Amino acid sequence: MNDGFGSFFAPLLPLLINRLDLSLAMAGLLGTIRVLLGSFTQPALGYLLDRANRPVLAVVGPVITIFAMGFIGEAINVWQLAVLLILSGLGTALFHPMNAALVAATGGEKRGLAMAFFSAGGTLGGALAPLIIVAYVGALGIARTPWLIIPALGVIVWVATSIHGNTGAYGDQPSPHAEKFNLRHLPAGLLALWFVIVFRSLAGTTFGNFLAVLITQHGGSDFLGGVGISIFLLSGAFGGFLGGSLSDRVGPKWVMFWSLLLSTPLLLLFLHGPASLSLFFLGLAGFSLFASTPVGIVAAQRLVPGKVGLVSGLVMGFAWGMGGLALTPIGWLADLYGLTVVMSVVSLFPVVGALLVLVYRERPPHIVS
Repeated sequence: MNDGFGSFFAPLLPLLINRLDLSLAMAGLLGTIRVLLGSFTQPALGYLLDRANRPVLAVVGPVITIFAMGFIGEAINVWQLAVLLILSGLGTALFHPMNAALVAATGGEKRGLAMAFFSAGGTLGGALAPLIIVAYVGALGIARTPWLIIPALGVIVWVATSIHGNTGAYGDQPSPHAEKFNLRHLPAGLLALWFVIVFRSLAGTTFGNFLAVLITQHGGSDFLGGVGISIFLLSGAFGGFLGGSLSDRVGPKWVMFWSLLLSTPLLLLFLHGPASLSLFFLGLAGFSLFASTPVGIVAAQRLVPGKVGLVSGLVMGFAWGMGGLALTPIGWLADLYGLTVVMSVVSLFPVVGALLVLVYRERPPHIVS
């Protein structure tokens, strides 16, 4: 629900441009504001949520996101749209660290698999929601988007009821009031892990953003471009399940290493291999690249037990936000040298991440909180 509603802006952008007379520059700025707020405020909000130690707050973020994006069709000027996008970004920023902490606390010995479900939910929401909202608006009109709030809130009520009865593990963590946050207390290995996730995010975010353009430049239709995005994201969701399950058995380090290492040749085969097999290689690349997503979150949480909200914010928000920041310079370089050339360089980022994994040292499982 959270990531699905959060994905409404991009597919509705052509309608919003005509309705509100937006320039492309303003449309880009609005999207960037939402992404940055949803990413870079996560560590601070995660720290505050750790100290509050109130699992019921897990539903607050999605409620904010659902209401904000549900009323996007009611915006009558750019200022109203900006406020809705800002609220949506803050809702997402509240959602991820709190819920990642809750998943970690209730996942037991299958924390990697539990985090894979959590990550896959967001990936599926981002992949399916654009198709749903375009069909809905096409049938009923953009002014009817607030009606989508009602079924979404029904899901949230169900989730809130489930959380209320399954939060005992969260309360068993060390008291968040016992020790205030100090940057020097973060282990050195977390920095290496953060850069691993940054390089994965750079590759995943950049390919996800420019996939449709790449496919059409190589002779595909606009529809095929959309299909490519769905294949990339949906295969990534399945990859997350496998990666999370394997990490519970063999540990996160080697799952991250091999998934990232294999991603580079698969991305290059998508770009330069036979056109008839391009979507096949794209699916394999998404599967391999996103297999490391839940694994990286769990690995970071293990390094800093008792502060899972803060750490989740660092690796889910701040690290992923760096991928969003890179889109502008990558687009500028693509204008100069060609998109395929630049994306070939971006394909090498996972290898850099794989090499950085070798620096990361796993924390023994028996001291995980």
